[in-house]
Amino acid sequence: MIADHVAGSIRLKFDNGYSEEDKSSEHLLPLLWYRISYTRFELDIGSVFSGKALQLLSHAPYEGCSFPLVRKLVFDLTFYDESFYRSVEADDSDSDYGSDFDGDEYTSWNRNIYTSDSAANMAAFAKRVKQMVPIVSEIDVTPVGDAEKLFESGNTTIIDLCKQLFGIVKKHTVITRGSDPMVLHMDMKPIRDLVRIEYFMDRYCTDVMSLITRNARTLQHLDINVSNADMTGLVRGARSGGYLKYPQMHTLKIFSIYDLVPSQKAVFRNIVPFPRLVRMSVSPYPYADDVLFRGNAGTLEYLEVALVPETVSMLKKYRVFTPTSHPNLQCVKIHGTPSRMPNPFATVSEYMQFVLTIAPGASVLLIPDLIKYPECHTPALSMLKDHGRIQILSLSDTCLSLWEAISLIKSLPLLSDLYTLPSTIGELPQGVSMAMLPEYIRRTFAPMGKRLRCWHVNPEKSTDINYADVATCMLLLALACPNFDYAAVDYNNRKTFMRILEEKIAEPGFSQDAPRLRRLLVDEGKV
Repeated sequence: MIADHVAGSIRLKFDNGYSEEDKSSEHLLPLLWYRISYTRFELDIGSVFSGKALQLLSHAPYEGCSFPLVRKLVFDLTFYDESFYRSVEADDSDSDYGSDFDGDEYTSWNRNIYTSDSAANMAAFAKRVKQMVPIVSEIDVTPVGDAEKLFESGNTTIIDLCKQLFGIVKKHTVITRGSDPMVLHMDMKPIRDLVRIEYFMDRYCTDVMSLITRNARTLQHLDINVSNADMTGLVRGARSGGYLKYPQMHTLKIFSIYDLVPSQKAVFRNIVPFPRLVRMSVSPYPYADDVLFRGNAGTLEYLEVALVPETVSMLKKYRVFTPTSHPNLQCVKIHGTPSRMPNPFATVSEYMQFVLTIAPGASVLLIPDLIKYPECHTPALSMLKDHGRIQILSLSDTCLSLWEAISLIKSLPLLSDLYTLPSTIGELPQGVSMAMLPEYIRRTFAPMGKRLRCWHVNPEKSTDINYADVATCMLLLALACPNFDYAAVDYNNRKTFMRILEEKIAEPGFSQDAPRLRRLLVDEGKV
């Protein structure tokens, strides 16, 4: 077992004897018992079945160990059994596919390590962990790597282990990053009072929806990835005419990579299923009416939404957003319309106006898709001037000229972070040469944008990036903005960009401000 700990947390790694033990810092553990509030077990399942995990917890420094402040347990289940791998590799030695394992091989693992004592060892381990964390209220159990493959094969041993671990707490259990087999193979009905479910599935699973709706009263966080358009079960109970309410729900995330076109039949009148919602991410929105937005206009602080045609029509029809409807909405992240769908907006200004209707008082605003419109985006950007509360602005697929950036920053006095595509200098003012440009910027614009500290340049959607131009724009902006000290570019080109930046700082136009401009070269700990 390897123990790693930092202030407030501890990581216990049970490796079943297949790697070296590191006990160099275990003598410190008793001094930390009353400071630990989060415990993570990296648990090789063989160490539980063999009894080694229990044995390690029964000896110093863990004998009698208790973490009285721990409320959350995380179990990352791993799998390594030397004899199993050796036998599979031998069987696959003549195969062109190496040592990939199939379901039958994982199922056969029972005979390798699961002995008659394994059930008793599992129960005793779970009991000992429960004694160590007397007030624990949340638990994550996640099979990873080959352990996940073992689970997906339907192997009863790991399923039994998961049941034992879930049994450590009877209420407020947390299940994260589930997979279909976890629901299909485990008896989930006894699991009640969940506060968090994160479920990522390749297909729509009715058992998952049943798990969600059974815990509607206590759920606080729901994050699901679905591949079926029918989400009516989330707000409609099993009984005909019955509807569900999630009184504690704080965060709701619904995501699909597919084009979920809301069914016109999925209309729910006079119900308020999420009255206390604070964070909502829906991409795309799965209903034909405003059911998810009802009753939470005063509590919603974060919204992430894809503006596909059906969603835009719904938001307009029900007048979900007005200038005063959502006073606490601080962060709005827009997902644009996929290219395979018709664009619901005729012009870039119409698009920007709609976005700003959603977020009139937001301090964080993420707007893609300006590049889709043939007309100049400058008029649309000028519409931001009446939204002076913006502190973080992302125009992720928009290339700004230096002059557009200056105009935007001047109109947003609280702006601290700007995200764009790589910038260009643009057309120079009449009578101003490149050599004269630094002095022109100092004389004409400085000081401005006193809150701006970072310009993030995202090159993913750009080609033929001229990092010399980007560096020049950054330095010129730094001359005008006194607190701008972080030029963020992609990691792969960071060293090249820093070299170019340093060379330009030594040029005559910038050298007189070299001490301040060199702050752009120091990026450790800034982001």
